[in-house]
Amino acid sequence: MATFKKGDWVQITPTADNGWQHWNTAHDAMTGMIGTIVDMEEDPDDAATTFVQVLIYDESGEPLMQEWFLMRHIILSTRYDKVLKDERDRACEELQRWERKKREMVDDSLRKAFGLVDEEEPKPKKKTKKKTTSALEISHEEDFEKWEDDTEEILQRDIDTILDELDELDGFDYDLAWKTTDGAD
Repeated sequence: MATFKKGDWVQITPTADNGWQHWNTAHDAMTGMIGTIVDMEEDPDDAATTFVQVLIYDESGEPLMQEWFLMRHIILSTRYDKVLKDERDRACEELQRWERKKREMVDDSLRKAFGLVDEEEPKPKKKTKKKTTSALEISHEEDFEKWEDDTEEILQRDIDTILDELDELDGFDYDLAWKTTDGAD
C-alpha cells in the first residue's frame, strides 16, 4: 500500500464505498476526481485507520470541494494527471458541440434534398421576451391632428364638415360615380 503525505496529488476511487458508514452524496460527487491531500488524522479509536482530507480544484485552479476519506479510497496521482483529465474533458465537450452542429446540418441538408421542408419556409424563431408597448405610448403628433375635446361633444355638423374637407382633398365624387354607367352593363 502506498504511503501518503500532505500535499500529495491523489485520485479518489471511481466507485462508491457504500459499506463505509460515513460515505454520503458529497463523497459520490467527488468519485474519480483528482485533488491534493490537505490534512491527515489517525482514528483515536483505531490506530490502523487514517482519515485523509482531499481538496478538489476546478479547471482554473480554484478550490471546489473537500471531504474526508479513508486511505483505501484514494490512489496516488500527479498534477499532470489532473491537467490531462481537465483538457480531455474540455476537448470531449467541444467535440460533442461540433458533432451536434454537424448532425443538425446533415439533417437539414437531407430534409431539403428529399423535399421534406420547403426552402421558402422560415425556420421557427426562438421565443424571446419582448418589451411590450402600448399604442398610447407611441406618439405621432406630427402626423395627425389631435382632438382635444371630449368625444361626446362631436356634433353631426362637425362630422359633415370633416367629410366635406376629405371630399375636397380627394377630388373624386363617389356619389356621381354610381350614377353614370361605364358601358359594362
